[in-house]
Amino acid sequence: MTLSPSLRKLVLAIHVITTMGWLGSAAAYIPLAAYLLNNQDADTIRSAIQMMSMVVNFIVVPVAFASLLTGVALSLGTRWGLFRHYWISFKLLFTVIALFMLVAYLVELNHAASIASKSTLSSTDLSILKDSIHIVHPSGGLLVVLVATILSVYKPKGMTKYGWRKQQEIKNSTERYTTPVWIKIVGSAVILLLLLIVALIPFN
Repeated sequence: MTLSPSLRKLVLAIHVITTMGWLGSAAAYIPLAAYLLNNQDADTIRSAIQMMSMVVNFIVVPVAFASLLTGVALSLGTRWGLFRHYWISFKLLFTVIALFMLVAYLVELNHAASIASKSTLSSTDLSILKDSIHIVHPSGGLLVVLVATILSVYKPKGMTKYGWRKQQEIKNSTERYTTPVWIKIVGSAVILLLLLIVALIPFN
């Protein structure tokens, strides 16, 4: 299915906005985490963990999945396709990796938020809260999303074997090319799997 020009612009706008939102929230998280790692005040750490959990649950995760979904829609709804060009395949792979990193950290952060909601904190609880504050996760996620964004801007040349084969088929046929059903099925399965993972996470 090919997107109409107006629909393509709408999806593209949403994709750019959500990707930039993902980048911005990840970048803002890093100095906050660095500050908390050097802070010993229990009330400050408790409040920060709870706020960080809310931000990740209700802002970072939604914009991250919106970025993935709109990116897949743009690929399938335009001449680029999802698996015809190496840069698109790598961008998809990097985005999925970043999402899995985000979901993995979200599970740990939600657990920490549930501990932070206690009326009193033991030394063990405080240690768990401190251990849940990471710079590696957001930094890694930020780096992966940055690479994916750079790929989408520069669009380096290089077609996959599948892309070359489909290009030759289009040249040798007057029929209009449509995305194979199996590609749509695989793409939908990946998206549904990621959504299922998020749905199974206990939100606090």
